[in-house]
Amino acid sequence: MKNIKLLLMLMGVMLFSVSCEVESYEENTLEATNAKASSDAGCETGFAICAANLSSCFIDDGFNRWGWTIGPMSTSEHLFKMFTGAGQCDTSKGKLAVGVSIDYDSETGVAVVEYNAKEGYTLKETHLYIGKDPYPMQQRGRNYVPTVAPGQYPYKHGDLDGAVSDTYTIEGLSGEIYMIAHAVVCKDGN
Repeated sequence: MKNIKLLLMLMGVMLFSVSCEVESYEENTLEATNAKASSDAGCETGFAICAANLSSCFIDDGFNRWGWTIGPMSTSEHLFKMFTGAGQCDTSKGKLAVGVSIDYDSETGVAVVEYNAKEGYTLKETHLYIGKDPYPMQQRGRNYVPTVAPGQYPYKHGDLDGAVSDTYTIEGLSGEIYMIAHAVVCKDGN
């Protein structure tokens, strides 16, 4: 992929890449989390976030849960920070524990999403939503309503057994997309 990008740059083709990281990950920001949001000691729920113009807090959209939907995004590469324990969408309350990247090509309709735990953390499970709408839909009776419950996201990997990375390859996408990236993140050794 890097060779293709270099070739395109040499040919004068502009590439577009967006990073939501505004600072590098520093060791002192990777302290252990507490267990207030999970039944497993040392594990917490986390959601990826981007800049305010690309992220919308679930609470601001009328849901009774913290987390963020990101988008709309078009073809490019994006990098996000995932915070655990950031109640009320306040990242100052949370801990930076995971980096999430997406490489999306609307021409091929393929998105590759990768979760990478920061040093001192592991992944217990991951949940992912990608689609044309800001939120996935679930059926209630005859109606479909938006949901933010990670268990309702269409892509899930459970029992990751302390993995430090996890990858999804999603096909069949088109145009601008939204993403919600969730994980249960544990302090290394739990």
